[in-house]
Amino acid sequence: MTAERPSTGVPTTMAKAVRAAVGVLETSPEDAGAVALAQRLGEAIDEESSGRTIAELAGRLLAVLESLGATPAARKALAKGVPADDAAKKSALDELRKRREQRKRG
Repeated sequence: MTAERPSTGVPTTMAKAVRAAVGVLETSPEDAGAVALAQRLGEAIDEESSGRTIAELAGRLLAVLESLGATPAARKALAKGVPADDAAKKSALDELRKRREQRKRG
């Protein structure tokens, strides 16, 4: 398997995508465990054939990537000064409630 799609430069495996993502992050030595976990989860997803297990692993990977600031929601929260954990806890339902309240107010 090639490392990248020829026309887009997008990694073709989850493990390669995770390595690319964490490779551009500004991490500290304290982040080493989370980085290693993210990389291992990416590898496990690539090796897995069960859809259910892939979904479980993907959820765990997403949580690790959020903790590292490697998702759009985490980066947005960091830019606003909101802790990544707080941003990740907001659900779509929370967002709908917030918009409804804003409409009520004017």
